[in-house]
Amino acid sequence: MSNPSIKIGAIYSALCPNELLSQIAPMFDIPMPTSCDFLRQGVNDSYKITTESDSYLLRIYRMGWRKRPDIEFELNILNHLHTESVNVAYPITTVSGETIISIATPEGERFAIMTSFAEGSCLSCDDSSDAELYGKSAAKVHKHSESFRAEHERFKIDLEHLIEEPLSRIKPYLKDRESDWLFLKNYASILSSNIVNNKSGLLDYGFCHGDFHTGNAHKSSGELTFFDFDCCGFGFRAYDLAVYKWSARLAKKEEIRWVPFIKAYREIRDISDQDLAIVDDFVSIRHIWLMGLHIEIAIDKGWLNDDYFTRQITFLKQACDEREIEVCVKES
Repeated sequence: MSNPSIKIGAIYSALCPNELLSQIAPMFDIPMPTSCDFLRQGVNDSYKITTESDSYLLRIYRMGWRKRPDIEFELNILNHLHTESVNVAYPITTVSGETIISIATPEGERFAIMTSFAEGSCLSCDDSSDAELYGKSAAKVHKHSESFRAEHERFKIDLEHLIEEPLSRIKPYLKDRESDWLFLKNYASILSSNIVNNKSGLLDYGFCHGDFHTGNAHKSSGELTFFDFDCCGFGFRAYDLAVYKWSARLAKKEEIRWVPFIKAYREIRDISDQDLAIVDDFVSIRHIWLMGLHIEIAIDKGWLNDDYFTRQITFLKQACDEREIEVCVKES
């Protein structure tokens, strides 16, 4: 006698492109879709939807990653920037006028949205012209979001989000690396104090993309289009700028990219010397946030091993050395 089928849930599933093409893509107000290709598996899943005349991006959020109001906020700012003639991948509504579709998946409810497709390719930023283009484009996002008024609640890009929550996720992974944990905890405390004590109320605060690295923008015909606003929210603008500097540092291109980027930014929008003075603190804060993100989204935890944490902590220790910051590795 065969065993009866046992139904087991999933923690993550990759949705079938053919079924998305036949069931989900036609729900959006676009010409008849002809193909659906799985582009990227990341924090969320991205699919390219193609019609006879154009292409679109279908994003499937992972279960529980964003609440509906968070997504509504993201779509609202995209529509606002698009209306302000800022080049962004803007939302496409369904035939019934909705912007979010709920999909029943093996792991539970997941949300789907569709945006225009950002044609072109990522910038190399290995010469001043690319870095300048990115700087001017980032400044336009900040400048034209000043009049944005949020209709939906969304998390803030504050020190709790950037430092405290990531540290709570990292701590269990460093239980056998006491000196590294103490370094990380105490360095994070220094960084947090620097922000708070730097008259943080006077720092430039407003809408932030949250992920201004070169992988989230495509260049086509001399124009830059931003996409992937999944990390957006209200926060310190110095953090948004720091993400670009952080990505340049990771690529070992900081000297080439940073100066033309910030010079071009200031041609479009002013940013104070006080804000720029705190950018390097936010570079390290960004790296701490990323470690927390990796832990939060990893399905396969095997790659979160000693080698991984050695690389991340080495990056932070080098930042300390370059700025001559001494961090205590003893329990205070």
